[in-house]
Amino acid sequence: MGLFDHQIRAIRGFLDQKRGEGKVREIFQVRPIPWPTSNGGNLVLGQDTAVELGHPQDASASFLLWHNEPREVKNGRITLVGPDLPEIKSGRASFARIVLVAGNDFDEHNSFDRWREMELLRYDIKLSGYMMRGVSQYQREWSRVSRAAMDNGFSLQVLGGALMAEFAALPYIQAVEVVFITSGREDVHVVQAVAGAAGRIIGAMNKMAQELSFDCDGCEYTSVCNDVAELRAMRNTAHGRRRHG
Repeated sequence: MGLFDHQIRAIRGFLDQKRGEGKVREIFQVRPIPWPTSNGGNLVLGQDTAVELGHPQDASASFLLWHNEPREVKNGRITLVGPDLPEIKSGRASFARIVLVAGNDFDEHNSFDRWREMELLRYDIKLSGYMMRGVSQYQREWSRVSRAAMDNGFSLQVLGGALMAEFAALPYIQAVEVVFITSGREDVHVVQAVAGAAGRIIGAMNKMAQELSFDCDGCEYTSVCNDVAELRAMRNTAHGRRRHG
């Protein structure tokens, strides 16, 4: 079992349903598509925008899940539910971005530190013509793609490949998979529920890492810790550090 077993199964179930509806495209990508980077602020103004994803008036979800078993993550796979960027004729779409990673030695000692590193990496994509504003505490993402980038062939395959390359460079990551959803507000709302459950686990991890003492009886994450064996192990390890620190 892993921290996010239930959430990963929920995402797999959602994708199976959409696959049955003929709404899923899959790409296996060995290496990222070459694309120029922007080391400075990558500002895309409204008048220069071709496509806007996850606008505050639309639905949006962005989150990361990991597993200890690399076979549970399809390395190099980009799954798209809904239209790719050139096919979004309205210029705006509800949007979800889900990153699945796997390594074989996530444990109660290193999971939180690794999550912090991966969370920062998830928003550190500097592709020319692509501007992203992520609000990780709300598990949302709002991004813009410029007209010039679209004219030059920017797509979710470009974005997914860049994401996978960033994560694959981490020494403890063995497999990376990316899921994009542009098929509508209802589908994004489905995975928002998964994001919320994952966020509760992350919240419990964060609290254990930051607090010097525990009051489990009064903690809002008690039920989460009780349900997830890995969180219980992390809690017990943190208790031990506090007692002997």
